[in-house]
Amino acid sequence: MFADTDAVRALGSANSAHAVDLAAVAAHLASTPDAASETLLGPVGARFLAALTEATTEASRAVAALADRMETACRTAHHAAGAYDSADAHAGTRVSGVY
Repeated sequence: MFADTDAVRALGSANSAHAVDLAAVAAHLASTPDAASETLLGPVGARFLAALTEATTEASRAVAALADRMETACRTAHHAAGAYDSADAHAGTRVSGVY
C-alpha cells in the first residue's frame, strides 16, 4: 500500500482555500441592492429586484453549502493522511519485529 500523504494534505489545503473563495462568493451574492432601490426602479423594476434577490439568495445558500463541503473535505483529507501515516508506521514496526 502506498499513499502520497503530502499530496493528500495538499489536496486538503487546496480544498480549504477553495472554501474561503466560495464563502467570499456567497457573501457577494448575498449583497443585493437594498429596498431603497425599489422606489427608484418603479413597479416593474421592483418585481425584477425581488426576483433577483430571491435568485441570488438561493445561489448564495448553495455556494455557502459547497464551501462547507469543501472545508469538510479538507478535514477528511488531513485525517486520511494521518491514518495512512499511522498505518505505515504501525506496519513498519510490525515488519521489523520491534514492538
